[in-house]
Amino acid sequence: MSYDWNVLAADPMTNAPIGACDHQQSFERYVVNPYDHRTLNYAGNPAINQRAPINGASAVQIWISEEPIKVSDPIYGWQVVSDPDRVQVGTDATFYKIVFNNPVRLVIPLIEVSYITVQDYCLKCSTLGSLNDFKPANTGSFIHVTQVNKLAQKALKWVLTSQDAFYPTFVCLLKSYLGRKLSATVSDTDIQTEVLNALTTMQQVQQAQGTVQTLDPQEILKNIVSVSATIDPDDPTQVIVQATISNYSGQTVPLGLTVSINT
Repeated sequence: MSYDWNVLAADPMTNAPIGACDHQQSFERYVVNPYDHRTLNYAGNPAINQRAPINGASAVQIWISEEPIKVSDPIYGWQVVSDPDRVQVGTDATFYKIVFNNPVRLVIPLIEVSYITVQDYCLKCSTLGSLNDFKPANTGSFIHVTQVNKLAQKALKWVLTSQDAFYPTFVCLLKSYLGRKLSATVSDTDIQTEVLNALTTMQQVQQAQGTVQTLDPQEILKNIVSVSATIDPDDPTQVIVQATISNYSGQTVPLGLTVSINT
């Protein structure tokens, strides 16, 4: 699996969410109301008009049988109007509905609507506000990470990838410690050593990689500044792992994770 796709929930430098969602809902399917032949009903639940609130009428787009339909179309012209019958308890969101200017009588037409909604109703980010963990964009592509974010993600990947039959020297035993007893056989020092070894191996691989291809200085691990593993004073079943690495652009990148063990 490529290290280039975003699986980080937050920027390691600022802790800000990566990939803020635009809440664009694309190609939702709708049907024409069988009674007034003008109002669009959500195909997944024809009892309601619009599935989610529309945040900006100017961003609404409609396709009929895969053909884009303009607001001013002489036959299928439409407008976005307030939906007085849809009141959502516990939210300030305003609901609208899409209504054709003239009655539309089509035999099961394929009607698709794209629009921007609000976070609480966004299916694209599952109401989280940011895109991560391999959530695909509506264009069919994945969110790409580069530079410092890519270095942080790659470092965590090396630490957390614990099995590789083809490259056994690249294996980090950290995940095999999960749930095991913290004792003489598995200690916080062992956890610290495994993280340090994984980062050292990554550093060596990148150095070899740099001899045959050009790498972004921000994506190359230059120094392992520090690695620590300490038992949480409030919970002895948690070992807090913290590390700091630097790149060839002079930036330091903090890494952190928690390992759950038994006492």
